This record gives sequence, C-alpha cells and structure tokens, in this order.
Amino acid sequence: MSNRQGTFKNPFSRPWMSETGAAAAAGGSGSVGLKGVVAGGITGGIEICITFPTEYVKTQLQLDEKGGTKKYTGIFDCVKRTVKGHGFFGLYRGLSVLLYGSIPKSAVR
Repeated sequence: MSNRQGTFKNPFSRPWMSETGAAAAAGGSGSVGLKGVVAGGITGGIEICITFPTEYVKTQLQLDEKGGTKKYTGIFDCVKRTVKGHGFFGLYRGLSVLLYGSIPKSAVR
C-alpha cells in the first residue's frame, strides 16, 4: 500500500514498536514471569496426567513384543488386565518419576 507521496504505509499499526523499539510483553505486568512459570508447570503436569495411560499401554505392548510368549492380545486387553490386576490407577504406575522431570521442563519453556 502506498499513499500519494509514494511512501509505504504499514497497514498493521504497532504503536508499541515505535515507543519501545520492541514488541510489548504479554500482559504488561512485572509478575508475568513467575505466573508463566507456575502456569507452565501446572499445564505440563496436567498434560502428562492425561497422556500417561496411553504411553503406559504403548510401552507395555512394546515390551510384550520382545518376550517369547505374548501376555496381551491388544490395546484393550492390556488396559483390561492392568485395571483388573492393579486397579484403575495401575495405568498410572511410574507417573511420579515422569512428573518430577516434566513439570520443571514445562515451567521454563
């Protein structure tokens, strides 16, 4: 786009760029860093809690492939046997170790 003098006029106005020379920080307050770290840690922990059962089942099936006799016939059989043998929270065995590393990693991202 150009005006009558032939100079370029940016159609996307960013007044903070001309005032500070850089993009403004999200939120604009000084405590955004700490809030971001806490929020990142919490969301990272929630993400792991949601995805962990599928990762657990995948790993069990991969380990089952290495043995001579198969313990599981498929995904649903693995879930059924795990829940029957260890309860629902059997699908979360080993979660704490993963959380110890994932929460700090997600917090500083």
